[in-house]
Amino acid sequence: MSSTATLVQAVNAVPFSLLFSMTVYLALFGGIALFFRPLLVGIGRALYLTVRPRRSKSAPPSKSA
Repeated sequence: MSSTATLVQAVNAVPFSLLFSMTVYLALFGGIALFFRPLLVGIGRALYLTVRPRRSKSAPPSKSA
C-alpha cells in the first residue's frame, strides 16, 4: 500500500503544463525532422564526403586488405 501512495505522490509532483508543452515541442520537432528528412540526409552525406572522399576509379587499389 505504501508503494502505491508513493507512486501517486510522485505523479502529482509533475506539473502537467510542463509535460504538455514538452510533448508538443517533441511532436513539432519530429514533424519537422520527418518533413526535411531528405534534405538532412543529403547534408549528412555531403559532410561525410568532405571528411572521407571517394576514391577515383583510376586510383591504385589500397594494400590495407
